[in-house]
Amino acid sequence: MFDTRPGDRATAPRRRRQEQEPASDAVTEVAPDVVRMQLPVWMPGLGHVNMYGLLDDRGLAVVDPGLPGPRSWRVLKGRLARAGFRVSDVHTIVVTHSHPDHFGGAGRLAKAADARLLTHRAFETMSTKAPAVGPDEAEAAEREAAALAQLLDVRFEDLPDGAEGFLPSPGGANAPWSNPTPWGEKPTGPSFVRRMLLKSLRLLFTPPRPTDRVRHDDPVVLGGREWRAVYTPGHTADHLCLYDPGSGLLLSGDHVLPTITPHISGLAEGFDTLDAYLATLDLVADLPGVARALPAHGHPFDDVPGRVATIKRHHDERMAKLRAATAALGPATVRTLSREIFPEKYWGMMAESETFAHLQHLVHQGVAERSLVEGRFVFRLAGADAA
Repeated sequence: MFDTRPGDRATAPRRRRQEQEPASDAVTEVAPDVVRMQLPVWMPGLGHVNMYGLLDDRGLAVVDPGLPGPRSWRVLKGRLARAGFRVSDVHTIVVTHSHPDHFGGAGRLAKAADARLLTHRAFETMSTKAPAVGPDEAEAAEREAAALAQLLDVRFEDLPDGAEGFLPSPGGANAPWSNPTPWGEKPTGPSFVRRMLLKSLRLLFTPPRPTDRVRHDDPVVLGGREWRAVYTPGHTADHLCLYDPGSGLLLSGDHVLPTITPHISGLAEGFDTLDAYLATLDLVADLPGVARALPAHGHPFDDVPGRVATIKRHHDERMAKLRAATAALGPATVRTLSREIFPEKYWGMMAESETFAHLQHLVHQGVAERSLVEGRFVFRLAGADAA
């Protein structure tokens, strides 16, 4: 039924990263009863999203059903047909996190298939909010954070931002860029053409309405396996991986990608997103028996601890560049520092957001200090004289 050739590898020009390759129409079995179907993505730096099918005697669950809109929907139905399924055979949809190339098609598919929709407890978008945090939820969040602390072998109080950091409130790290940004700059915003595209997609968009919200270490039975929910905030505040201890399979979403380093957003004021990301990188690298990652972009890969080590080195290098730039410039804004460490073609909100995340981390480490000057945060090395 499926393409099982060794061709589940890069066929694009060598200079292109795996995650940038255009969507293939192949349906590939990447593990017993797990198939990979690629959907097109027209977003900066990406060419496809992997929609995984977890097969069982009831049909299948799908993970991350792509962008909204008619083109993506046509391709999704075509990929299911190529795998031997209809939309009505989908009984469960898993969304790893709140980015549109992952949740965009989930609402329409859930409605058309009358399927369950599973996310992490913190999942929210502009049209889908996480449930309000009451006393019982706060207690549950603290239990979740304590479980993570035990798994990471750290003290509870050493976790990023304590329990609150692991259960972001509405308007937190998943919120769209505000005016102004948390670091005090006016957002540059998308181009006119992109705004019109986004507006047209909203008209065709069915909001995702989760029926199942899980917490860290909850069991999730899909595809004849009992997966464990692994909460991995950092890339977003609601990022969810699934791990099957029996086979060592990790559905890694955007948490660990094969050839690019996931964007770390600095949109949550007061929350050290990079610290959360680095801690949960170690969490997935240390999963007992982890054997193969099934990422949301790029090809499946086997050395999860090795890839985690490479990603952590990248962030160490980024922070070293920021320290050097801050030492050379003296007190500087996020925008100024972002333009010191990113090439001009990448200047903009994403570069500033990631720079802010790294600067926040340096502040939490005591390496840097920040002050508010005319509505904007200004950073300098700790102990340096203020200009």
